[in-house]
Amino acid sequence: MEKHRLKPSKQSLDILLKRHGIELKKETLDKLWIFHGLLRENNKDQDLTRLNAFETIVERHYADCIIINSFVKKWPGKMLDIGSGAGFPGIPLKLVNSQINLILCEPRPNRVNFLNMAIEKLALQGISVFGHKVTSSSMKEPVDGIICRAFGSIAETLPRLGSCLKKSGVAYFMKGPAVKEELHNWKSEEYKIAEKYFYTIPNSTQQRSLIILERL
Repeated sequence: MEKHRLKPSKQSLDILLKRHGIELKKETLDKLWIFHGLLRENNKDQDLTRLNAFETIVERHYADCIIINSFVKKWPGKMLDIGSGAGFPGIPLKLVNSQINLILCEPRPNRVNFLNMAIEKLALQGISVFGHKVTSSSMKEPVDGIICRAFGSIAETLPRLGSCLKKSGVAYFMKGPAVKEELHNWKSEEYKIAEKYFYTIPNSTQQRSLIILERL
């Protein structure tokens, strides 16, 4: 028998998030639902996300980005979201943690336009867009932390942070289970692994990992 699928609605969003172990405050849920509408309305050419089904978007975008809050007791005050794309994990992270000062880094112009529009429509404060690739020469604004999701390898990404991530700053890498092999071959004199989490999004088959590095 085919599984009953929920029709897109704010109530269904709440139900699905709770199914995945996430409960949001009303005002946060309201804004996430507005963001979902913007995402769907502006994704007619699938250039923001290739995911189409409502339940899949909730599971693999919203729940995936928000669930990491259960592992992080306190986020750095000023952060970069590198390779933000359509705003993942940055916008869900900002909605749940309004105190973070966040820069969404995304070089593709159409996605930059979408991110700026979403920030305006959601009336978010303390968040901006850097519309370029992050390299050691392009990004020199000092930050306390960076986060990236489904981006390049850890070894390829860390050199880009040389001019912006402060000493004792923290790098959060959202990865799949294959990161274990990546870490097995990884060595650094500049960073140390502070924490590692391997988990499955509740009531899903999505295996995930969060690797937290500290700059020495």
